[in-house]
Amino acid sequence: MAVKHMKHLEKILIAVGVCLIVMIIVCLILFSRADKVSAPDVIPILTTTTTTTTTTTEVTTTTVTYDYEMKIDLKKVQEHHKVNQDVKGWIYIDDTVIDYPIVQGDDNAYYIDRDWQGEYSYSGCIFEDFRGKISITENTLLYGHNMGDGSMFHAVKNFKDEEWGKEHIYFEVATLKRRFLYRIVACSVLNGEDGAEFDYWNRISLTKKEFKKYLKEIKSSALVWYADEDDLPEYGENMIALQTCNSGADDGIRCVLFAQCLGQF
Repeated sequence: MAVKHMKHLEKILIAVGVCLIVMIIVCLILFSRADKVSAPDVIPILTTTTTTTTTTTEVTTTTVTYDYEMKIDLKKVQEHHKVNQDVKGWIYIDDTVIDYPIVQGDDNAYYIDRDWQGEYSYSGCIFEDFRGKISITENTLLYGHNMGDGSMFHAVKNFKDEEWGKEHIYFEVATLKRRFLYRIVACSVLNGEDGAEFDYWNRISLTKKEFKKYLKEIKSSALVWYADEDDLPEYGENMIALQTCNSGADDGIRCVLFAQCLGQF
């Protein structure tokens, strides 16, 4: 009985021993695998999600209005052009007789004693400097006689009166197809080509630097300065000058009205 009991105990011990050995082997395998880094069979592709934010910028358009109503009839300008191809436009100034076609010859002498149709006329007509072109060149000049009867450019001298000038700060000039509004910058009394403070009649095509210099010269020689210091002419805003004799005498003294183009209206 005792022998049988001993054999049974041996079997139990052997079984326990086998179990312990198995457990030891399993633990060794697990610990050995924990020290290794295994690479995956396929390298995973990471998907990056990009969020695009669209910012909408609102463009603000500022509409500038002026207390002026355009009056030149372009059909009238075109009809005059049919009569004489030298007619290039028109000029109009409120409360004056200045409501004339503008002609342009091959020089600045032809229309001094001719009307807009090219016929002889003591009072001549309003003509543009042959080198300039309204709306294209940075500056141009219009010439007209100071007639004793008040015609042609006699009224340009009105702008020597600052009060009157401020009440008539705008005028208009047209080409065959477009009308442009101008604002007075200054009125000056200057010598002509002999002894002039600056050769304003030669300022047609201007660089930005020349434009700034031109504006400074206008201001320094102005009899009346009309321009607002907070809204001075800038390069790109074409200029125009209206010239006439300052008196009835041929003394070489000129009255010149300088103005800036405010745009097409």
